Amino acid sequence: MTLQISESALTIAFATNVSNLTVGGGYGFEITSQYSHQPVFMDAFVTSSNDRYSVVQLTFPVGFGDSHKNGIYNYDITFAGNSILKGLVKIITEPGGDTGMTAYTSNPDTEERVADVYYRPNY
Repeated sequence: MTLQISESALTIAFATNVSNLTVGGGYGFEITSQYSHQPVFMDAFVTSSNDRYSVVQLTFPVGFGDSHKNGIYNYDITFAGNSILKGLVKIITEPGGDTGMTAYTSNPDTEERVADVYYRPNY
């Protein structure tokens, strides 16, 4: 999945292949950087769901669109603390803002992981 986040439109909707979800709130969407292992949690809302797919809407934090967070992230969609969908998401943001110099954090759970880091050109 690829998500493009613009600072002028931080609320986005995307479809998932999970069917027959309860429409409404109570869902969580967490992305974790493969580089820094720093999670970002957002509340998510299911706006529609049928026998084939569900549409999830979420709002990214203010400043996210300008914060150079381009890259590949692990994501986890949860409901009532239970994971309903995990995978990889490519995040594309607008140029500008901070260069994203976050220190790499290693711990026993992530010590053996290998991640691909994609860098963007200077504008």
